[in-house]
Amino acid sequence: MIAEPEHGARLGAAAAAWADSRRVRVGEWEVRYFEAGEGPVVVLVHGLGVSADYWIRNGPPIAAAGFRVLAPDLPGFGRTEGPEGGLSIVEQARALAAWADALALGPATYAGHSLSCQSVIELAVREPARVRALVLIGPTGDPSPGRLPKQAWRLFLDAWREPWKLLAIVGMAYLRAGPTRVWKTWRKGAEHDPLARLPRVRVPGMVVVGTRDPVVERDFARRLTAGLPGGRLVWIEGASHAAQFDCAEEFNEEVIRFLRSLESAPRDARRSPTPAAGEGSRGGP
Repeated sequence: MIAEPEHGARLGAAAAAWADSRRVRVGEWEVRYFEAGEGPVVVLVHGLGVSADYWIRNGPPIAAAGFRVLAPDLPGFGRTEGPEGGLSIVEQARALAAWADALALGPATYAGHSLSCQSVIELAVREPARVRALVLIGPTGDPSPGRLPKQAWRLFLDAWREPWKLLAIVGMAYLRAGPTRVWKTWRKGAEHDPLARLPRVRVPGMVVVGTRDPVVERDFARRLTAGLPGGRLVWIEGASHAAQFDCAEEFNEEVIRFLRSLESAPRDARRSPTPAAGEGSRGGP
């Protein structure tokens, strides 16, 4: 166990490093990203329309626990330029791979939020050597009939459940991205079925959902978890769609526990299914 003063020093150093964003040229765009810490690599990928800014409550604490944590602004969002028409899920996965190449990142755990859960799943399918594990937070992509109007209504409901500090970050990011890009990216995301891609995922994963998240169907979360090798389903009590911001302390503890389990697992076990569907779940309805 890390002594309290030592952990405090690590957290302070991580927060200081995270405060200064960086940039790297990736093809035609300069991608802004945050980075802190040393150790196994963890990449935090923001959801639709927002930016890496909302990982402020997660990047430094996870880095202080002994990990190298990075969070990019995807093309077209945050402070990274991109096409007005937005990127498809496949294009987002390719953009993540190109950014990782620009930084010479090795295999990493990719944590996606909301729409980006689909992007990191696609990355794991297309370039499995890059991905050690997946963390899916408030995952979207439910292929059930009538999902688009239902999801739009649920996103509206969620806005009334999120902390005001988060809404300020999200609001600024949406204004910067513009409604056309957000809408087109959302429509393209609806064409991707993550459940259909899961049979080709060969890395362990954890699904994290807030118990007050109106966006994610409980059955969909369970089906995603069942499709991941050694899948774990964690319910964050009282959290809404952005559980990582809403209940950051509990979220960070769960993610750090999962990341440390990867380090202690035998190498072969990291890519082979272990618990059956539903096993490994924590809490929840």
